[in-house]
Amino acid sequence: MKDSMLTVRKARSDEFDAVMEFYGQMIDQMQGTDFDVQWRHGGHPSPAFLRESLDAGYLYVGVLEGEGLVCAMVVNREGSPGYEAVPWGVDAPPESVGVLHVVATLPAYHGRGLARRLLQGVIEDSRACGLAALRLDTFPNNVRGRGLYESCGFTDKGEWTVYYPALGHIQVAMYELPL
Repeated sequence: MKDSMLTVRKARSDEFDAVMEFYGQMIDQMQGTDFDVQWRHGGHPSPAFLRESLDAGYLYVGVLEGEGLVCAMVVNREGSPGYEAVPWGVDAPPESVGVLHVVATLPAYHGRGLARRLLQGVIEDSRACGLAALRLDTFPNNVRGRGLYESCGFTDKGEWTVYYPALGHIQVAMYELPL
């Protein structure tokens, strides 16, 4: 999937170091900003989570011609504790539902439509793989992210409590896209 010099694809096994560097840059560049994702080096996203995601074919990257990896996300089949309480619109077993995690675009590339292209590529690939729905959670104050998800067809399912080891029990906005 290639559009305006951005290639969206699953990460290759030889790109683990580049993926780690990408998420390290995201942590460093977003801490203390209005878009602080509250990720921490070695904590979340952990090297083990990223390695497992890459090895399972769940890690997607957006590579900009001449500039390298500029956006990425994981789409696995695992919602955090709390997902089961949400009244999802699509009744499907967990193995038929993709859950988006660690969706990110380097700040220098914000506002160029790259996250939208990455998300659209993931939606296309998820449909082709036969998934029934995509789901995600985000911070309620993530205005940019929520606008992106809604403009790509995701439905706001309200705010729910989930549990993340690094953050504890937190309120998040839940989204779903039937495929």
